[in-house]
Amino acid sequence: MSTRRQFLGAALSSAAALTLPSAQAASAGTGARSVVPPGPGDIEIESLLPKISNWGKWGPKDQLGTLNYITPALRLAAMALVKRGEVVPLAREVPVAKAEGVRRQAYEMKRYVDRLPAESGSMDYIGMSVHGLALTHVDALCHFFTPGGKQGMYNGLPIDAVTLRGAEKLGVEVMGATGIVGRGVLLDIAAQKGRALPLGSAILPADLEAAEKAQGVQVGEGDILFIRSGAGTRNSVQHSTGLHASCLPWLHERRVAALSADGDNEARPSPAGYTRWVEPIHMVAIPYLGMPLIDNAELEALAARCAREKRWAFLVSIAPWRMKGATASPVNPLAMF
Repeated sequence: MSTRRQFLGAALSSAAALTLPSAQAASAGTGARSVVPPGPGDIEIESLLPKISNWGKWGPKDQLGTLNYITPALRLAAMALVKRGEVVPLAREVPVAKAEGVRRQAYEMKRYVDRLPAESGSMDYIGMSVHGLALTHVDALCHFFTPGGKQGMYNGLPIDAVTLRGAEKLGVEVMGATGIVGRGVLLDIAAQKGRALPLGSAILPADLEAAEKAQGVQVGEGDILFIRSGAGTRNSVQHSTGLHASCLPWLHERRVAALSADGDNEARPSPAGYTRWVEPIHMVAIPYLGMPLIDNAELEALAARCAREKRWAFLVSIAPWRMKGATASPVNPLAMF
């Protein structure tokens, strides 16, 4: 079975990778997983799953996951954080025609002049794979299955709901119905450490709590959490800085609504002790917690603004596509002060 890491590192030139029937995928996943002996970290994660899973928490048909934590009252409270109406964009700006790290990218521009007596202008075509470490995007909850797909997707929904026509359950349009709007909190780990973290660093719960203390802020229920490591665009499929698996219970206990970082939230290479759960934030947060992940945010301007104002909480608005059945959407999160 191809892992997400292999998928992200490949050029995706073969259409077969995109058309594997779900039954075959589940079978392939089970076989591949059975030959990999678990490390001590893997065993610890598997023992945690029943405690941190949100399956059934909001009913058997729920598809929103942790976005259920964001209530109208919390949105109103977050709006009170806006004092001057100033906006900081949190998406990376990338070239539309050819961007480093964007796979299957295709672009075509057409100009037309006097096609009709009073009509002229331009139209373009854009094609690409949204997933990876280049584009700022939000992962839908159909993006990750349980290992081998044996238990389905988030909330036990069947993997057969992901079809060649798109995902019939947990597609990105589910969160697009209301967007992701609420209190954003930045935990600036790079500032806390006094420098950008080296590639391959794994951020621990103690690091998150040290940043909370230094910044005078506490992550709580319904928050949209941004983690700045300072690694940013230096992150790659081989070497990246992100959260350690031990942060998963912390995220669950704090009732975080959505998680973002200046990478894809994963530490690579995997810390010692993890041979199966090699990308634990994606592999657990999405299918078990039901937590949307916003990968590859641009957090440098946000960090500078927060430091200047000496406050690390703000209103944030994220509007995913309403493209039914998609596994992800490019987004430009907007932080408002």
